[in-house]
Amino acid sequence: MSTLARPIPVRVRARARASASDEIIGRSSPPLFRSPFAPAEPFWTKRWKESVDERIKHGTYCDYVIDARDRAEVFGYRLGVVACAVGLVASAVGSGRGASGDAAANVAWFVGGGGLGLSLWLIHMYVSEIRSAMRLMWGIGYGASALIAGTSGESAPAYVLEHPSSMLAVGWMFAALTGLAFKEGMCYGKPEAGALFFAVPLMCLSHLFGAPEEFQSLSATGVGVLLLIFAARKFTQPVADDVGDKSIFMFNAIEDPEEKERWLVNARASGRAYVDEDV
Repeated sequence: MSTLARPIPVRVRARARASASDEIIGRSSPPLFRSPFAPAEPFWTKRWKESVDERIKHGTYCDYVIDARDRAEVFGYRLGVVACAVGLVASAVGSGRGASGDAAANVAWFVGGGGLGLSLWLIHMYVSEIRSAMRLMWGIGYGASALIAGTSGESAPAYVLEHPSSMLAVGWMFAALTGLAFKEGMCYGKPEAGALFFAVPLMCLSHLFGAPEEFQSLSATGVGVLLLIFAARKFTQPVADDVGDKSIFMFNAIEDPEEKERWLVNARASGRAYVDEDV
């Protein structure tokens, strides 16, 4: 078992927190002498290492820390949300404004869709099957968008605007966005995410079934505003929120049944009463 994954008994944690922190993080003492020929460490790696959260988190199966890799993944996830919001809003604004506007809208559409794909790749979800389903929906919608842009002679947003039935193909990408909004709304109680869960399907269905243009425009505007608010507010959350209980991911990654059983035994022995005895 790796040093990072070993649960720490409560008595050890109370008596020697500093030593426990060092053991979990897996730090080693810096060398006394550094070769002048050793390659310099990239500045971004050094910055991420300095940003490690030294506070020990108490998970379901073991203690852990939010490390540099976790922070990088969360930053990438949030950056993808921003790209999704800005790209989709820009594609809606630029579409129908001449050839140059349609070309810019097409680029924005794929940037926004790509940002959503990045977020779905980096999102932390305990139920991997749901995450895989969301990625599959995104892939269908994004692939359909690429097919439309490559064969129709029009930009993807312009084609979707003129052909409501195309929403049956590209709408899968928005279904994935709806799933992400549901996750954010349920996990963190974000009102804008909860509103997106209803607003995105309403926008897609109103266009698919030919609702009045005023209503379609209003629903699209509402989705755009909610997306921008949602993206901006993601950066006000603690990093630990988007990481979740890291010990659950560590436990789920174990393939050996005997190793999993040892984790459960250690977790119960260390006083983690919320570990189900029947797991």
